[in-house]
Amino acid sequence: MKKHSNLYKDLVAGFVAITANTIFLKAASLFHIDAESGGLLKLVLLHTKQYFPSNVLSLTKTTGFWLLFHYLTGFAMVLMYVYLFEKLLPGKGWVKGSLFSLLPWVINGCIVLPLLGQGFIGVHQLSTAGMIYFFIANWLFGLVFGVVYENLSKKTM
Repeated sequence: MKKHSNLYKDLVAGFVAITANTIFLKAASLFHIDAESGGLLKLVLLHTKQYFPSNVLSLTKTTGFWLLFHYLTGFAMVLMYVYLFEKLLPGKGWVKGSLFSLLPWVINGCIVLPLLGQGFIGVHQLSTAGMIYFFIANWLFGLVFGVVYENLSKKTM
């Protein structure tokens, strides 16, 4: 477990990685690929919408809310990486990040999507291209985060 952290460095690396992931996910439509995006938000809303007034629920359908939720979820992943996994994973930053990227992909593909009725890794809703694209989007997040985090860590030593 990491004892001390430069939170600014962690958040900058996270912001860069989440932004790369977000752009890649949003670009899927340019290739006519439906890659799952927002599954966790859909699941949360499925189980909590009865507790919110309709004007609040309408906000959850906006791109701004999706982005906020996406970035907050991404930063939660960043903190998990920094405080729980970074020291345990082998190799350079790109390897650590690539390995770590499997965690959000597995959570989404094995828990979230099946709970939404989309099947294992979205097989009931997504095309093969969509499933592969979503895997690559998660890998891109991990790869970019691992590389940027490692480089910023070297500069703050």
